Formats: sequence, C-alpha cells, structure tokens
Amino acid sequence: MEEFNTIEKVRNLFESVGGLGNENLFFVTCQDKEKVSGVAAGMEYPYDGLLINASEKGIGMFYLRAGALSGLFGLSNPAKMKLERENYVFIPVENIQWITVKNFALLNSKTKRIEINTVDGKSHKLYAKIDEKDFPYQKQNFTMFIEKYGNK
Repeated sequence: MEEFNTIEKVRNLFESVGGLGNENLFFVTCQDKEKVSGVAAGMEYPYDGLLINASEKGIGMFYLRAGALSGLFGLSNPAKMKLERENYVFIPVENIQWITVKNFALLNSKTKRIEINTVDGKSHKLYAKIDEKDFPYQKQNFTMFIEKYGNK
C-alpha cells in the first residue's frame, strides 16, 4: 500500500509507464469474485484488485495482489494489497466497448460495481468503495468516474 497511498506516488507510478493523460482519475478497485470465478477466470484476470487511471486516452491499470487469506470473510481490502509494478495494462479508449457503474447492492450506495468491457471481449468485473480512508485521492477521483460512467 505504501507505493500507492498518496496522489503524488500514484501520479509518479503512471508517469513511469507513460500512463498519464491531461485528465486523470486515480482510484483503487477490487476484483468482484462473485462475478468472476473459476480457474479460467484466474488466468484471464490474474489480479485481486487494480490501481486505475481513467483518462481521456483510456484506462491504465496496475495489478494489485492480496495475501493468501485476504477477502475470505467478505470484501477485500486494497490497503492490504501489494502493487505489481511489472503488471501494467492499458486499454486505449478506442478498445473500450462500454463501462458501467452501479450500486454494489440494493441498500449499499457506498460501494459500486464497475464493469469495463473491451472490443476484444474481455470484461473486468470490479467493485470499489467511494471513500477509502487509506487512499485520500479515492473519494474525489472515484466520484468523478461515477459521474461520468454511472447509470443515469
């Protein structure tokens, strides 16, 4: 978590891979294991969470990996995940088919379900809390992402 707990560190991470745009929305997510499961899904989506930058150029993502027992008793915690610097993926805007953001559960508006679908048929099924106390950049950036892609 220490590698991505401030906006400055996150900006530097994305800058190191050429992943900054003019407008950058940085936030952390967890893989929605209810929606993505099985051995094939584990190979196709080998992460427990993502550190995301949504910009006008597309979606940049660093993989986050949880410990062995993390997430067994409910929702995963990105603050306990480790950043995998070597695993960076970029989806250019022209390869994004659609993005949806909606409430995680009927009575839970503080956590959102996110789906990023690409032209080549991949579907990243994620969830994120609007406010993550360990990541001061989360609330403002993720709220702006929700405003852009949330169901109207």
